[in-house]
Amino acid sequence: MKNTKNISLYPLILKPIFKEKPWGGRRLETLLGKNLPPDVPIGESWELTIRHEEKSIIANGPLAGKTLLEAGELCGILPVEGDRFPLLIKFVDAQDTLSVQVHPDDKYVSLHEDTADSGKTEMWYILHAEPGSGIIFGLKEGVFREEIRKALEEKTLKECFNEVMVKEGDVFFIPAGMVHAIGRGIVLAEIQQNSDITYRLYDWERLDSQGKPRDLHVEKALDVIDFSFTDAKKLEGVSTAEGRNKKTVLKKCPHFAVELLEINEETLQKASDNFSVLSMLEGRSTIQWGAGEVNIVKGETVFLPACLAGYRLLPDIPSRMLKTSVPLSP
Repeated sequence: MKNTKNISLYPLILKPIFKEKPWGGRRLETLLGKNLPPDVPIGESWELTIRHEEKSIIANGPLAGKTLLEAGELCGILPVEGDRFPLLIKFVDAQDTLSVQVHPDDKYVSLHEDTADSGKTEMWYILHAEPGSGIIFGLKEGVFREEIRKALEEKTLKECFNEVMVKEGDVFFIPAGMVHAIGRGIVLAEIQQNSDITYRLYDWERLDSQGKPRDLHVEKALDVIDFSFTDAKKLEGVSTAEGRNKKTVLKKCPHFAVELLEINEETLQKASDNFSVLSMLEGRSTIQWGAGEVNIVKGETVFLPACLAGYRLLPDIPSRMLKTSVPLSP
């Protein structure tokens, strides 16, 4: 058995985990170069996950074939709270509109769900949007619990929602309690708390593969909706330039911090006390650190252990990537 205790840590490229969904499509293959399983609609590619049922597998180097959790246990690279890893990162392809849904916060989950999951706050970065594509993003002013009940009975629920047209590069923050849905024709990157709890409020009369309506969770949804989320705005971000490179801070919250890096020339990424994750959206780059280098391409996700003590990004061609980290507790 290989002695992993003596392995020098390095950037870990992660294998995607594909999820078949009735609303999915094939654009993760055409837009991001994913090698999808044939003849099934793929709605999600889980890029970074450590959950009971799914764990990211390392694709490169001496730790190839091991899960990220195994590497963390062997090498001490993961800040895990109890048995929980804080992040889940996905690419999502909505060939059709997703259900109208809402996620609970940490407190509600702890009181009402028999699960190790947390609540779920998330952020979307739009990678592709067909003309006329939009999202459901919060409620219209004056819509409360009884208005939603009445609209469900009268099948006029769509009139209760804010709808926002989207384009490539738009960014949206969806805190727990906000009603939302991804519209058809959209591909996006999703950064979220490590939770898979979703309360469906409405599913467009859609049937599952067995010809049956999918489950709804109306009462729980009504319990957790924050009816004050009515001012729907995309995130603008704060940008800084360094030479021909650009960094845009998209969102910082207690659960994650996300930056967009646009890399046109070599850049040094400073050391951190915590891990970070690069999600490659465009281009091809080389990561150089003290012991070597790793090449990364569009569509790949790379876990960067904190112990790298800084690394350089060298774009082989102009590259665009999301850099995600978890804020350390004060």
